[in-house]
Amino acid sequence: MRHFGWLLGAAALALVSSGCAITDYDGLANHQTQAEAKLWGAEIAFLVGDPNLDGTYSYTVKYDNRGGVRDPNMKITSYRNPVVGSFSRDGLVDRDGDDIQGRSGTLGGKFDTEWVAVDPSPGCQFFANITQDKSHGAGPLLALCATAQEEVDKDLDLQASFTSLGDLFSKLWSGAVSGGFTMDLTGVRLNGTAVPLAQSVSIAARSNGMRPMQLTVDLTQPNGRALLQAIVDHTSNGVPVTLGLDFAGGMAVDMPNQIRVAFNHTAIRSFL
Repeated sequence: MRHFGWLLGAAALALVSSGCAITDYDGLANHQTQAEAKLWGAEIAFLVGDPNLDGTYSYTVKYDNRGGVRDPNMKITSYRNPVVGSFSRDGLVDRDGDDIQGRSGTLGGKFDTEWVAVDPSPGCQFFANITQDKSHGAGPLLALCATAQEEVDKDLDLQASFTSLGDLFSKLWSGAVSGGFTMDLTGVRLNGTAVPLAQSVSIAARSNGMRPMQLTVDLTQPNGRALLQAIVDHTSNGVPVTLGLDFAGGMAVDMPNQIRVAFNHTAIRSFL
């Protein structure tokens, strides 16, 4: 089952940090997942230089919202495949959430549990919801609070500069951009304050003809480290912020109102 959700915005949110855990989720009203439902279009790969965090992430949820009551035992599992870019073919051949754990990705490796969050109430509790941490480190660098998402349950590289989301999608839909392409992140906006980057961060992406998908970010280079430093300099540890992203060519993306983000400064500083 799918619910109208993030499109580019959700995937772009995770671009700013490695080791992203989804910690808050409300689910669909009056719906029960068969077991684990996969959050569609949310897979992302990171390379930050820590073997405990580098890899490809995929997310599932398990809940029972029948009877108009939100499940206080909402369970959100963040799976990690240690192979960077080894996706589950999300967006091409959609895999049910029950078929993620222990399964391989397109480049090998297996998706295993990294973090488990139990979300007892509406709103954003972020890191407080994490009940299991198997990352052998300081935990996720980023906690994601999402109240809307699409679910999957049983029931030629181009350097692209887009002037707007409309421009990006029109080129995907027309076939002008197909297969692999890249986007350059030139700045972020945190609580409305613009933070330009001295060097852009390149984002590799794929297209399925409808939308961007399978985004990969390498934060091991100086420009990636500069992005992490900018986040620490302009946010407070664990305090949620609004987030916007600016790309080369003039395209700007603001996160949907249903999504908020908080950063783990302790974990981020370990890479600086």
